[in-house]
Amino acid sequence: MRSSLSSDPAEPLNVIFVHGWACGWRDWSGVTSLLPDGVHIGLAKLPGSPEAVSLEGATSLSDCAAHVIALANDLGFDRFALVGHSMGARIAIELAVNWQRRVSHLLLLDGSNVPEDPKESVARLAEQLVQLGQQGWAEAAVATMMIENLDPDQTSEIVNRAAQYPADVLMAYYHAMATWDRGNFVAAVDRLICPVTILQSTSLDENEVRRSVTDHPSSLWLDVLRARVPGAVIRLVQDTGHFIMREQPQLIADWVEDTFLVDHDHHLENPTNK
Repeated sequence: MRSSLSSDPAEPLNVIFVHGWACGWRDWSGVTSLLPDGVHIGLAKLPGSPEAVSLEGATSLSDCAAHVIALANDLGFDRFALVGHSMGARIAIELAVNWQRRVSHLLLLDGSNVPEDPKESVARLAEQLVQLGQQGWAEAAVATMMIENLDPDQTSEIVNRAAQYPADVLMAYYHAMATWDRGNFVAAVDRLICPVTILQSTSLDENEVRRSVTDHPSSLWLDVLRARVPGAVIRLVQDTGHFIMREQPQLIADWVEDTFLVDHDHHLENPTNK
């Protein structure tokens, strides 16, 4: 039986969720519906995503992290746990190392890396969008994400949402991801000081083909985190595709609840103000 949730003001029950590339804040609905009433929830809506402010021009993952911090400020969250999926996992790391005092715990869901040159990666995406059209591209892209366990309505929602993204927004974020992956990922990971948990369900191989992580447990993303964050808790989630929060919302809800258990023997000291 779980203990009651902490009422210690040093560990406020605040959690912010950050969605991935071509995704949206509604991806977290299954998770948030399972959380206790005492948990205060923030749902990031990155510029250019559905129901968010528009994105004008280029962006960076640092810009995205600043956007999430602005959300935290608006919500009155001085300290909070942070959950990021895919591109959102990258943003979560970027935020956690640049606002160290603010992030109490970090949960990274099925992150990955695009280590090729950012210009080449964006050119490849632009070519796919032209060749397939936005709807065809969205169908093809989502089909690579191991979605067999999702029901047809969920799949259609994910595909249609990706297809509705403006092409320039898709390319701006893809460029931001590839730039961060190539130039900032390792250095950022080295600066993490908060407790880190990783739930990984898929892995990209050397050809950027998505595989089950239980069959392919090595990737640039996982290998760097294993080597450079020795205290990280890494769980390989079997028989689950890329959209882990949709297939396994209880795993994320359990992590949130466990994070705030009244067991202060397991709490790390608050990080030094930055």
